[in-house]
Amino acid sequence: MSALFRRLLGPAIVGLAPSLRTLHDEDGDQVWTGLAEIRTSDNPFTRLLCRMMRLPARGSGVPVTVRFERRGATEHWHRRFGDRQYRSTLRIRHGRLIERMGPAASSFDVSAVDGALHMDLVGFRFLGIPLPRWARPACHAVEQEQGAAFMFDIPVDLPLFGRVIHYRGRLERIDD
Repeated sequence: MSALFRRLLGPAIVGLAPSLRTLHDEDGDQVWTGLAEIRTSDNPFTRLLCRMMRLPARGSGVPVTVRFERRGATEHWHRRFGDRQYRSTLRIRHGRLIERMGPAASSFDVSAVDGALHMDLVGFRFLGIPLPRWARPACHAVEQEQGAAFMFDIPVDLPLFGRVIHYRGRLERIDD
């Protein structure tokens, strides 16, 4: 079975920048490391929510390690940002990327534009219950290449609370 993002993007995957292709268009497991800048809300509720989901804590120059495991039709992403770890499972359903992380499942439209990968949140379930558009998080994640470096930029907003977390950084592959 071909790589998950190749199945999602089809021929458009060839338009991704080289570092993105290396990460998303290979069948084997990979480990990438780097540094991130993480901004979080000062709101106590959203900070608690981020902690419960084990999302990255606020910081600058935070060490990041991401292990990508490819298993048939799914990918498992194991992330470590400083001392926080979390895992998600990705699959394709009805032409969309579904990312399950704990009690939450996010549905993304994925596209390749000018060498960058865009992932737009279009659906969200919590404990299996779909949230209506007005109540669900908003996220427009972008992966792109600067120089030869893989860059990620992930903002997450919640209705009524605004920006909950915004993490961005740079990764490079560790060769086995």
